[in-house]
Amino acid sequence: MKKMITFLMMVVMTVQFSLARDVITMNPKELPVAAQTFLKQYFENRQISYIKVESEFLSKKYEVVMTDRTKIEFDGKGNWEEVDCKRSELPKTLVPDYIQRFINEQYPGVTYHKIERDRGEIEVELSNRLSLKFNKKGQLIDIDD
Repeated sequence: MKKMITFLMMVVMTVQFSLARDVITMNPKELPVAAQTFLKQYFENRQISYIKVESEFLSKKYEVVMTDRTKIEFDGKGNWEEVDCKRSELPKTLVPDYIQRFINEQYPGVTYHKIERDRGEIEVELSNRLSLKFNKKGQLIDIDD
């Protein structure tokens, strides 16, 4: 019985690794429509360096890297998960109003460089190197420096 389970695990892992191939492209049409719309809305004036399509076992992820090193990650449906503007300012319209109000009150004059959302939580990295995490209700739940 142990041998059978071990064999099945090996088969599953082999299939998973053989199917999980990354594809590199520069064609935005390889992205889901939602991701294409997002790029046109927020990053129309930036040039795409490359797009990495990561095939996982049952899903895909997309990573778009711009020539200015901005990196945007999308899930398989084209919903953004992370936007990291390493050398430039993040479009403020990506940041929810309640977070903008909080940051403007507590940290006036800072700019946004990174935003990440995961399971309803949103984390924003600021130009003063602080990273603020908010829950679904808009409450600050963590500060990291």
